[in-house]
Amino acid sequence: MSKIAIASADSYHPLQVNAAMDSLMISLGLDPANPFKEIIKPGMRVFIKPNWVASRWRESCDHRDDLYCVITHPNVIEAVADRVAKALDGQGEIIIADNPSIDADFEELMQFTGIRKLQNKYNVPCKIYDLRPLVCKDLKDYGQRDKMAHQPGDPLGEVEVNIGKDSLLYNVDSTLFRGVFNEREETVAAHTGDTQLYTFARSLYDADVYISIPKLKTHQKVGATLNLKGLVGSITRKNQLVHWRIGTPETGGDEYPDKKSWEAAQHAKVTHRGAHPCNDTIWRMVADLYQSLLTKERQYFTIIDGIMAGEGKGPFCPTSKHANTLIGGFDLLLSDIVAVRYMGFDPNKIKYLKFFIDKWNIDLNEIEVLINEEIHPDFFNNSSTYKNFLLPTAWNIIKI
Repeated sequence: MSKIAIASADSYHPLQVNAAMDSLMISLGLDPANPFKEIIKPGMRVFIKPNWVASRWRESCDHRDDLYCVITHPNVIEAVADRVAKALDGQGEIIIADNPSIDADFEELMQFTGIRKLQNKYNVPCKIYDLRPLVCKDLKDYGQRDKMAHQPGDPLGEVEVNIGKDSLLYNVDSTLFRGVFNEREETVAAHTGDTQLYTFARSLYDADVYISIPKLKTHQKVGATLNLKGLVGSITRKNQLVHWRIGTPETGGDEYPDKKSWEAAQHAKVTHRGAHPCNDTIWRMVADLYQSLLTKERQYFTIIDGIMAGEGKGPFCPTSKHANTLIGGFDLLLSDIVAVRYMGFDPNKIKYLKFFIDKWNIDLNEIEVLINEEIHPDFFNNSSTYKNFLLPTAWNIIKI
Protein backbone atom coordinates (compact mmCIF):
# COMPACT_ATOMS: atom_id res chain seq x y z
CA MET A 1 0.00 0.00 0.00
CA SER A 2 1.36 3.43 -0.94
CA LYS A 3 1.38 6.15 1.68
CA ILE A 4 0.70 9.81 0.99
CA ALA A 5 1.05 12.24 3.88
CA ILE A 6 -0.61 15.58 4.57
CA ALA A 7 0.64 17.96 7.27
CA SER A 8 -0.53 21.36 8.47
CA ALA A 9 1.54 24.54 8.62
CA ASP A 10 0.08 27.89 9.63
CA SER A 11 2.68 29.98 7.78
CA TYR A 12 5.93 29.93 5.83
CA HIS A 13 7.96 30.66 8.95
CA PRO A 14 10.90 28.20 8.88
CA LEU A 15 9.88 26.66 12.19
CA GLN A 16 6.40 25.95 10.83
CA VAL A 17 7.69 24.59 7.53
CA ASN A 18 10.23 22.30 9.15
CA ALA A 19 7.75 21.01 11.72
CA ALA A 20 5.29 20.15 8.94
CA MET A 21 8.09 18.55 6.93
CA ASP A 22 9.12 16.40 9.88
CA SER A 23 5.49 15.37 10.40
CA LEU A 24 5.27 14.28 6.76
CA MET A 25 8.41 12.20 7.10
CA ILE A 26 7.14 10.48 10.25
CA SER A 27 3.85 9.68 8.49
CA LEU A 28 5.79 8.15 5.62
CA GLY A 29 7.84 5.99 8.00
CA LEU A 30 11.04 7.97 7.52
CA ASP A 31 13.59 9.19 10.03
CA PRO A 32 12.99 12.94 10.31
CA ALA A 33 16.66 13.46 11.23
CA ASN A 34 17.74 12.16 7.80
CA PRO A 35 14.60 11.26 5.85
CA PHE A 36 16.18 10.85 2.41
CA LYS A 37 18.97 8.48 3.44
CA GLU A 38 17.19 5.51 1.82
CA ILE A 39 16.84 7.12 -1.63
CA ILE A 40 19.78 9.55 -1.70
CA LYS A 41 23.31 8.22 -1.34
CA PRO A 42 26.55 10.24 -1.23
CA GLY A 43 27.77 11.04 -4.74
CA MET A 44 24.33 11.29 -6.35
CA ARG A 45 22.94 14.16 -8.40
CA VAL A 46 19.65 15.34 -6.95
CA PHE A 47 17.37 17.52 -9.06
CA ILE A 48 14.87 19.70 -7.20
CA LYS A 49 12.14 21.22 -9.35
CA PRO A 50 9.98 23.99 -7.90
CA ASN A 51 7.17 25.78 -9.70
CA TRP A 52 8.80 29.00 -10.92
CA VAL A 53 6.28 29.66 -13.68
CA ALA A 54 6.24 33.46 -13.26
CA SER A 55 8.22 36.31 -11.75
CA ARG A 56 5.33 38.77 -11.47
CA TRP A 57 1.62 39.10 -12.11
CA ARG A 58 0.65 39.36 -15.75
CA GLU A 59 -1.04 42.55 -16.90
CA SER A 60 -3.98 40.49 -18.15
CA CYS A 61 -4.83 39.32 -14.61
CA ASP A 62 -7.89 41.11 -13.27
CA HIS A 63 -6.41 41.25 -9.77
CA ARG A 64 -3.07 41.21 -7.94
CA ASP A 65 -2.40 38.88 -5.05
CA ASP A 66 0.55 37.33 -3.24
CA LEU A 67 2.87 35.84 -5.86
CA TYR A 68 3.40 32.84 -3.60
CA CYS A 69 -0.04 31.56 -4.56
CA VAL A 70 1.52 31.15 -8.03
CA ILE A 71 5.06 29.88 -7.30
CA THR A 72 6.75 27.60 -4.76
CA HIS A 73 7.87 29.38 -1.61
CA PRO A 74 11.67 29.46 -1.06
CA ASN A 75 11.37 28.31 2.56
CA VAL A 76 9.83 25.04 1.36
CA ILE A 77 12.59 24.63 -1.23
CA GLU A 78 15.23 25.31 1.41
CA ALA A 79 13.72 22.83 3.86
CA VAL A 80 13.87 20.14 1.17
CA ALA A 81 17.40 21.08 0.06
CA ASP A 82 18.61 20.98 3.68
CA ARG A 83 17.45 17.37 3.96
CA VAL A 84 18.96 16.48 0.58
CA ALA A 85 22.34 17.92 1.64
CA LYS A 86 22.15 15.90 4.85
CA ALA A 87 21.71 12.67 2.89
CA LEU A 88 24.49 13.52 0.41
CA ASP A 89 26.90 13.89 3.34
CA GLY A 90 29.44 16.03 1.49
CA GLN A 91 29.46 14.12 -1.81
CA GLY A 92 27.36 14.74 -4.91
CA GLU A 93 25.44 17.78 -6.09
CA ILE A 94 22.10 19.53 -5.85
CA ILE A 95 20.48 21.21 -8.85
CA ILE A 96 17.49 23.48 -8.32
CA ALA A 97 15.99 24.47 -11.65
CA ASP A 98 12.90 25.01 -13.75
CA ASN A 99 11.86 25.95 -17.25
CA PRO A 100 9.45 28.79 -16.43
CA SER A 101 6.91 30.38 -18.71
CA ILE A 102 8.76 31.82 -21.67
CA ASP A 103 8.00 35.41 -20.56
CA ALA A 104 9.20 35.03 -16.94
CA ASP A 105 12.13 37.24 -15.86
CA PHE A 106 14.48 34.79 -14.14
CA GLU A 107 16.68 37.40 -12.50
CA GLU A 108 13.59 39.10 -11.11
CA LEU A 109 12.46 35.71 -9.83
CA MET A 110 15.82 35.09 -8.16
CA GLN A 111 15.76 38.47 -6.43
CA PHE A 112 12.15 38.07 -5.33
CA THR A 113 12.71 34.62 -3.79
CA GLY A 114 16.26 35.14 -2.53
CA ILE A 115 16.86 31.49 -3.37
CA ARG A 116 20.43 31.97 -4.64
CA LYS A 117 21.68 32.04 -1.04
CA LEU A 118 21.44 28.24 -1.16
CA GLN A 119 24.33 28.11 -3.62
CA ASN A 120 26.71 28.81 -0.75
CA LYS A 121 24.93 27.04 2.11
CA TYR A 122 25.89 23.38 1.76
CA ASN A 123 29.01 21.22 1.75
CA VAL A 124 28.07 19.99 -1.72
CA PRO A 125 27.65 22.09 -4.88
CA CYS A 126 24.17 23.58 -5.16
CA LYS A 127 23.47 24.97 -8.62
CA ILE A 128 20.48 27.01 -9.72
CA TYR A 129 19.57 26.99 -13.42
CA ASP A 130 17.16 28.65 -15.81
CA LEU A 131 16.60 25.76 -18.22
CA ARG A 132 15.05 27.84 -21.03
CA PRO A 133 16.99 28.16 -24.31
CA LEU A 134 14.52 30.82 -25.51
CA VAL A 135 12.91 33.66 -23.57
CA CYS A 136 10.34 36.33 -24.39
CA LYS A 137 11.54 39.75 -23.30
CA ASP A 138 8.26 41.50 -24.13
CA LEU A 139 4.90 39.77 -23.69
CA LYS A 140 3.52 41.51 -26.80
CA ASP A 141 5.91 39.30 -28.80
CA TYR A 142 4.57 36.10 -27.19
CA GLY A 143 4.14 33.35 -29.76
CA GLN A 144 6.53 34.88 -32.31
CA ARG A 145 9.57 32.62 -32.38
CA ASP A 146 11.75 35.00 -34.38
CA LYS A 147 11.41 37.62 -31.63
CA MET A 148 12.58 35.35 -28.81
CA ALA A 149 15.98 35.91 -27.20
CA HIS A 150 18.44 33.03 -27.07
CA GLN A 151 20.23 31.99 -23.89
CA PRO A 152 22.33 28.97 -22.81
CA GLY A 153 19.56 26.91 -21.18
CA ASP A 154 20.60 23.75 -19.37
CA PRO A 155 24.44 23.65 -19.27
CA LEU A 156 24.26 19.84 -19.45
CA GLY A 157 22.23 19.89 -22.66
CA GLU A 158 19.12 17.97 -23.65
CA VAL A 159 17.73 14.43 -23.90
CA GLU A 160 15.22 13.63 -26.62
CA VAL A 161 12.62 10.98 -25.77
CA ASN A 162 10.35 9.42 -28.39
CA ILE A 163 7.44 7.49 -26.85
CA GLY A 164 5.96 6.58 -30.25
CA LYS A 165 2.70 4.66 -30.14
CA ASP A 166 2.51 5.00 -26.35
CA SER A 167 1.74 8.68 -26.86
CA LEU A 168 -1.84 9.75 -26.27
CA LEU A 169 -1.38 12.05 -29.25
CA TYR A 170 -0.70 9.08 -31.52
CA ASN A 171 -3.42 8.83 -34.19
CA VAL A 172 -4.76 12.30 -33.29
CA ASP A 173 -4.87 14.75 -36.21
CA SER A 174 -1.53 16.51 -35.78
CA THR A 175 -2.19 19.06 -38.54
CA LEU A 176 -4.22 21.09 -36.03
CA PHE A 177 -1.69 20.97 -33.17
CA ARG A 178 -0.61 24.24 -31.59
CA GLY A 179 2.36 24.64 -29.25
CA VAL A 180 3.91 27.81 -27.82
CA PHE A 181 4.68 29.54 -31.11
CA ASN A 182 2.49 30.65 -33.99
CA GLU A 183 4.79 28.65 -36.26
CA ARG A 184 3.31 25.18 -35.87
CA GLU A 185 5.62 23.18 -38.14
CA GLU A 186 7.89 22.05 -35.29
CA THR A 187 4.89 21.06 -33.15
CA VAL A 188 3.32 19.03 -35.96
CA ALA A 189 6.63 17.36 -36.88
CA ALA A 190 7.25 16.34 -33.26
CA HIS A 191 3.87 14.59 -33.04
CA THR A 192 3.13 12.85 -36.31
CA GLY A 193 2.81 9.08 -36.61
CA ASP A 194 5.42 7.07 -34.72
CA THR A 195 7.33 10.25 -33.94
CA GLN A 196 6.18 11.57 -30.56
CA LEU A 197 9.03 13.68 -29.18
CA TYR A 198 9.67 15.41 -25.89
CA THR A 199 13.05 16.99 -25.20
CA PHE A 200 14.03 17.09 -21.52
CA ALA A 201 16.67 19.15 -19.77
CA ARG A 202 19.51 16.68 -19.25
CA SER A 203 20.27 17.87 -15.71
CA LEU A 204 16.76 16.71 -14.77
CA TYR A 205 16.46 13.61 -16.94
CA ASP A 206 19.86 12.16 -16.00
CA ALA A 207 19.54 12.93 -12.27
CA ASP A 208 19.67 10.03 -9.82
CA VAL A 209 16.82 11.52 -7.77
CA TYR A 210 14.02 13.82 -8.89
CA ILE A 211 12.27 15.84 -6.18
CA SER A 212 9.24 17.83 -7.30
CA ILE A 213 7.95 20.78 -5.24
CA PRO A 214 4.90 22.04 -7.15
CA LYS A 215 2.31 24.56 -6.00
CA LEU A 216 -1.15 23.35 -4.97
CA LYS A 217 -3.07 25.24 -7.63
CA THR A 218 -5.97 25.18 -10.07
CA HIS A 219 -5.47 25.41 -13.83
CA GLN A 220 -7.82 26.72 -16.52
CA LYS A 221 -6.77 24.16 -19.13
CA VAL A 222 -6.54 20.93 -17.09
CA GLY A 223 -8.35 21.65 -13.81
CA ALA A 224 -5.37 21.31 -11.46
CA THR A 225 -1.61 21.69 -11.83
CA LEU A 226 0.64 19.70 -9.51
CA ASN A 227 3.45 17.21 -10.20
CA LEU A 228 2.33 15.85 -13.57
CA LYS A 229 1.27 19.12 -15.18
CA GLY A 230 4.40 20.69 -13.68
CA LEU A 231 6.51 18.48 -15.96
CA VAL A 232 5.93 21.12 -18.63
CA GLY A 233 8.83 22.82 -16.86
CA SER A 234 11.12 19.88 -17.65
CA ILE A 235 10.90 20.35 -21.42
CA THR A 236 13.45 22.59 -23.15
CA ARG A 237 11.79 22.73 -26.58
CA LYS A 238 8.49 24.26 -25.57
CA ASN A 239 7.02 24.11 -29.05
CA GLN A 240 6.82 20.32 -28.66
CA LEU A 241 4.17 20.87 -25.98
CA VAL A 242 0.78 20.62 -27.66
CA HIS A 243 -1.70 22.86 -25.83
CA TRP A 244 -4.74 22.58 -28.10
CA ARG A 245 -5.94 21.91 -31.62
CA ILE A 246 -6.76 25.07 -33.53
CA GLY A 247 -10.40 25.86 -34.17
CA THR A 248 -13.62 24.59 -32.63
CA PRO A 249 -15.23 21.13 -32.39
CA GLU A 250 -17.07 21.87 -35.63
CA THR A 251 -13.71 21.93 -37.44
CA GLY A 252 -11.95 19.25 -35.36
CA GLY A 253 -10.34 21.68 -32.93
CA ASP A 254 -10.58 22.42 -29.21
CA GLU A 255 -9.01 25.87 -29.07
CA TYR A 256 -12.49 27.09 -28.14
CA PRO A 257 -15.40 25.03 -26.81
CA ASP A 258 -17.82 26.24 -29.50
CA LYS A 259 -18.22 28.58 -32.45
CA LYS A 260 -19.75 31.33 -30.30
CA SER A 261 -16.64 31.42 -28.09
CA TRP A 262 -14.41 31.54 -31.15
CA GLU A 263 -16.35 34.48 -32.58
CA ALA A 264 -16.18 36.38 -29.28
CA ALA A 265 -12.42 35.86 -29.14
CA GLN A 266 -11.91 37.53 -32.51
CA HIS A 267 -12.70 40.88 -30.87
CA ALA A 268 -11.25 40.27 -27.41
CA LYS A 269 -8.06 41.91 -26.15
CA VAL A 270 -7.23 38.86 -24.02
CA THR A 271 -8.19 35.38 -25.20
CA HIS A 272 -8.16 32.14 -23.23
CA ARG A 273 -7.43 29.60 -25.91
CA GLY A 274 -7.71 26.01 -24.74
CA ALA A 275 -8.80 27.16 -21.26
CA HIS A 276 -11.91 25.02 -20.84
CA PRO A 277 -12.85 21.45 -19.84
CA CYS A 278 -13.57 20.48 -23.47
CA ASN A 279 -9.87 20.77 -24.32
CA ASP A 280 -9.17 17.18 -25.31
CA THR A 281 -5.53 17.78 -26.22
CA ILE A 282 -3.52 19.21 -23.34
CA TRP A 283 -4.34 16.44 -20.86
CA ARG A 284 -2.88 13.99 -23.38
CA MET A 285 0.34 15.99 -23.43
CA VAL A 286 0.47 15.92 -19.62
CA ALA A 287 0.06 12.14 -19.58
CA ASP A 288 2.75 11.87 -22.26
CA LEU A 289 5.20 13.86 -20.15
CA TYR A 290 4.78 11.53 -17.20
CA GLN A 291 5.17 8.45 -19.39
CA SER A 292 8.28 10.02 -20.93
CA LEU A 293 9.79 10.76 -17.53
CA LEU A 294 9.31 7.14 -16.50
CA THR A 295 11.42 5.88 -19.42
CA LYS A 296 14.46 6.29 -17.16
CA GLU A 297 14.70 4.62 -13.77
CA ARG A 298 15.35 7.01 -10.89
CA GLN A 299 14.16 7.76 -7.37
CA TYR A 300 11.24 10.16 -6.84
CA PHE A 301 9.85 12.27 -4.05
CA THR A 302 7.44 15.18 -3.85
CA ILE A 303 6.43 17.89 -1.43
CA ILE A 304 3.41 19.84 -2.72
CA ASP A 305 3.43 23.41 -1.41
CA GLY A 306 -0.10 24.29 -0.35
CA ILE A 307 0.64 26.49 2.65
CA MET A 308 -0.48 29.33 0.43
CA ALA A 309 -2.21 27.73 -2.53
CA GLY A 310 -3.86 29.13 -5.65
CA GLU A 311 -7.55 28.81 -6.51
CA GLY A 312 -9.69 30.19 -9.31
CA LYS A 313 -7.94 31.39 -12.46
CA GLY A 314 -4.72 29.41 -12.26
CA PRO A 315 -2.01 29.01 -13.27
CA PHE A 316 -1.15 32.70 -13.79
CA CYS A 317 -4.01 34.60 -12.16
CA PRO A 318 -5.20 32.58 -9.16
CA THR A 319 -6.52 33.96 -5.89
CA SER A 320 -4.53 33.11 -2.79
CA LYS A 321 -5.89 30.26 -0.70
CA HIS A 322 -4.51 29.72 2.79
CA ALA A 323 -4.77 25.96 2.65
CA ASN A 324 -2.00 25.63 5.30
CA THR A 325 -0.94 22.33 3.81
CA LEU A 326 2.08 20.32 2.70
CA ILE A 327 1.49 17.03 0.91
CA GLY A 328 4.29 14.50 0.48
CA GLY A 329 5.06 11.08 -0.93
CA PHE A 330 7.33 8.94 -3.07
CA ASP A 331 4.84 8.60 -5.93
CA LEU A 332 4.17 11.70 -8.04
CA LEU A 333 0.93 10.38 -9.52
CA LEU A 334 -0.62 9.17 -6.25
CA SER A 335 0.38 12.42 -4.56
CA ASP A 336 -1.46 14.34 -7.28
CA ILE A 337 -4.53 12.15 -6.87
CA VAL A 338 -4.59 12.78 -3.11
CA ALA A 339 -3.91 16.50 -3.56
CA VAL A 340 -6.76 16.90 -6.03
CA ARG A 341 -9.16 15.17 -3.65
CA TYR A 342 -7.94 17.37 -0.78
CA MET A 343 -8.69 20.42 -2.93
CA GLY A 344 -12.29 19.19 -3.06
CA PHE A 345 -12.21 17.70 -6.58
CA ASP A 346 -12.93 14.27 -8.00
CA PRO A 347 -9.64 12.84 -9.35
CA ASN A 348 -11.62 10.63 -11.73
CA LYS A 349 -12.82 13.79 -13.48
CA ILE A 350 -9.30 15.14 -14.09
CA LYS A 351 -8.58 13.55 -17.46
CA TYR A 352 -4.86 12.93 -17.11
CA LEU A 353 -5.36 11.38 -13.65
CA LYS A 354 -8.29 9.29 -14.86
CA PHE A 355 -6.14 7.92 -17.67
CA PHE A 356 -3.56 6.49 -15.26
CA ILE A 357 -6.14 5.36 -12.72
CA ASP A 358 -7.70 3.24 -15.47
CA LYS A 359 -4.48 2.18 -17.17
CA TRP A 360 -2.85 0.90 -13.99
CA ASN A 361 -6.08 -0.23 -12.27
CA ILE A 362 -5.41 2.02 -9.29
CA ASP A 363 -7.75 1.37 -6.38
CA LEU A 364 -7.99 4.70 -4.58
CA ASN A 365 -8.90 2.91 -1.37
CA GLU A 366 -5.51 1.22 -1.45
CA ILE A 367 -3.78 4.59 -1.01
CA GLU A 368 -3.04 5.09 2.68
CA VAL A 369 -3.63 8.77 3.42
CA LEU A 370 -2.34 10.24 6.68
CA ILE A 371 -3.36 13.71 7.81
CA ASN A 372 -1.21 15.07 10.64
CA GLU A 373 0.03 11.53 11.25
CA GLU A 374 -3.43 9.99 11.54
CA ILE A 375 -4.73 7.47 8.98
CA HIS A 376 -7.92 8.51 7.16
CA PRO A 377 -9.30 5.26 5.73
CA ASP A 378 -12.34 6.94 4.16
CA PHE A 379 -10.37 9.75 2.53
CA PHE A 380 -11.88 9.15 -0.91
CA ASN A 381 -15.21 7.69 0.19
CA ASN A 382 -16.93 10.61 1.84
CA SER A 383 -18.74 13.77 0.78
CA SER A 384 -16.26 16.19 2.34
CA THR A 385 -14.98 18.96 0.10
CA TYR A 386 -11.91 19.25 2.37
CA LYS A 387 -10.20 22.53 1.41
CA ASN A 388 -13.02 23.40 -1.01
CA PHE A 389 -11.01 25.23 -3.68
CA LEU A 390 -12.70 27.62 -6.07
CA LEU A 391 -12.36 26.55 -9.69
CA PRO A 392 -11.82 28.39 -12.95
CA THR A 393 -15.01 29.23 -14.83
CA ALA A 394 -16.69 26.13 -16.29
CA TRP A 395 -14.60 23.67 -14.26
CA ASN A 396 -17.22 23.01 -11.54
CA ILE A 397 -17.82 19.69 -13.30
CA ILE A 398 -14.90 18.22 -11.28
CA LYS A 399 -16.20 19.26 -7.84
CA ILE A 400 -17.18 16.67 -5.28
